[in-house]
Formats: sequence, structure tokens, C-alpha cells
Amino acid sequence: MAKKTSTVPPPTVIRPKPARKVGVPEPVNSTFPKLRLWLACFCVLGIIVLGVVSFSARGWFKGLAGIVAPVATQTPVTTMNVGRSASYAGLQFNVVNAQYSTAFPDDNIHLGQAVVRLNMRVTNSTSGSIAVTYYDEARLLVPKGNPVMPANVHLSVSLNPNASASGWIDFPVSSGVQLSTLKLQLGSSALGESLVTIPFSGKFDPRQYADKTSTPNYTIYYSFGGYTLTYHLASVDIRYDYHGTQCKAGQQIYVLHFKVDNPNGATVSPGFGYDYIRLVLGNGNRAPLDNTLPSGFKAGAHGTEGSVAYTAPSGLKTINVGFLSQNGTPQSNYTVNIA
Repeated sequence: MAKKTSTVPPPTVIRPKPARKVGVPEPVNSTFPKLRLWLACFCVLGIIVLGVVSFSARGWFKGLAGIVAPVATQTPVTTMNVGRSASYAGLQFNVVNAQYSTAFPDDNIHLGQAVVRLNMRVTNSTSGSIAVTYYDEARLLVPKGNPVMPANVHLSVSLNPNASASGWIDFPVSSGVQLSTLKLQLGSSALGESLVTIPFSGKFDPRQYADKTSTPNYTIYYSFGGYTLTYHLASVDIRYDYHGTQCKAGQQIYVLHFKVDNPNGATVSPGFGYDYIRLVLGNGNRAPLDNTLPSGFKAGAHGTEGSVAYTAPSGLKTINVGFLSQNGTPQSNYTVNIA
């Protein structure tokens, strides 16, 4: 009789899990702690390298700053009070004082053995803004030397109407320069301007650069289109500048101020002053460089004001004013004493 094989699987043997001892931690994978350790080492190393580089760079920049703009300490300063003024380009320039030193702490541009600093006050008494380019138009005159251009300027370039500003101009000079021998020159030689010179000592008359006004009270009768207008030449300004522009060397500006009456019962329109009023020089006529006269005068108008301005040789004692023909009559010339 055959022996039957049991079809029931043998019972599964379950092995009991060994009991964990109290106080003993379970084993942990050691890869992550090692990685964190390496990362910490790299961070520390990076911080050390960054600190070394920063320290070195700071020292390098300090050295570079010492070359480009060395830290200046105040050296002895010699000061001379000047207190002299002159007019240039419509502005009044006052040299308060002149200072000599081998260096000034607030000036890091050193082009010479020493520095002459001019402390200035500039005033604009006109009704318009005026700009001055000091590097082109200011020079220090040194005995037996060429004019010295500024090394540094601490003055406003543009000055508003009826305003003043203070500041300084530095000039590089050789050591041992005597302040009393120096002069400030204003004006551009390259542009052929009329120059202004302010000596720091000795004789000086600022009136030679000042505006002058003559009051000739001269009357001119001008016929146009069958009507006669009356031009009262009330005054003539004699200037070295006009609207902030300095005139050329050997020239001056002559500004003729008129008051015009029209006693006629109709408007008379001879045109603007550009059209018919001339300054007669030699055998030629010179047209105005500026005009404020209206082109026409209303019937019965009295005292209508306007001006015409001309450039002409400096120092004229008389001027010849010409009214051009506009209706077939000859040009009329009038000699006016302005001395």
C-alpha cells in the first residue's frame, strides 16, 4: 500500500528578534556624518582664504590710494591779503587773499613744487546768468615766467543774476615764489579777448576795466515816409563786455540808448534799429550787434525806449551815428561827443 505524501506545507518557523539592549543605540550608516565633516572643513577653509584675500586687497587699495591721492597733512601756509577787484565778462572778481604752501589738505592735484591758492568772491550784478571757464580764462602771472593755468578750481562755473559765490583757484608754482610779485589775469588770449590784470601789490586802478556812461542828450530828427520822428540820445554806455561776452582786445562796446517821440497822427514804422541806424567808422558803416528798438511807433507815442549796441575801437571820444536813407533822401550823419 503506497504511502501518501502530506499536501499541507510545513509550519513557518518564526525566529524571534533578538532583544535590544537598553542604552545601546542602533547602528547608523556612517556615510552622512563623514560628508558633513568634509563640508564643514571646506567652509572653514573658504572663510580663511576669503579673509586673507580681503586683507591683502585692502592693503593694495590703500597703497594705490596713497599713490593717486596721498593723504595730505597741513603744511605751513603763507597768506597775503589782496582785497582787489576788477570787472571781467560782466562779473566782478574780488581777490580776497593769496596763499602759498607746498600742499593743501583739500587739494589732491599737485602739478608743481608748491601751490598758490587765490581765495575769490565773484558777483553777478546783471539780469542774466553768466558762465566762466576758469581753466581757459584765468592765469597766474609769475615774474619771468609763462602764464600759469589753474591746477584745480573750486568756484561755480555759472552764476545766476544778482548772485555772488566764493571759492578758490589753485595754481602750481615753483618753490619760494613771493606772493607780492604775482598777478591774476582774466581773459582768453587764444580768443583774442581784452585782458584784465589784477596785481597783488603796487599801483592798480580798477576803473580802467569798469563800465562808463556818457550823457550827451543829443537830439536827432529822422524822416520816414513823409513823417518825422524825434530820437533823443539819452546816454551811451562804454563797456568791455556785452551780455557776459568779453570784447576783443583793442575794442569796446558802445550802447546807444534812445527815447523816441512820434508827434504824428499816424503810426510810423521805419523798421528795427538793425535796418537803419549805423555807427560810422572811417568811410564805412557798422551795423548793430544788438537792438531793442521797436520796428514802429504808434501815433502820439512819447519816450519809447530802445537801444542799439556796436563794437568799435576802444577809447573813442566822439562817435558818428548814421541814419540810412529809406525813402530817397541821403544818409544823415551826426557827430556825438561822449568824452
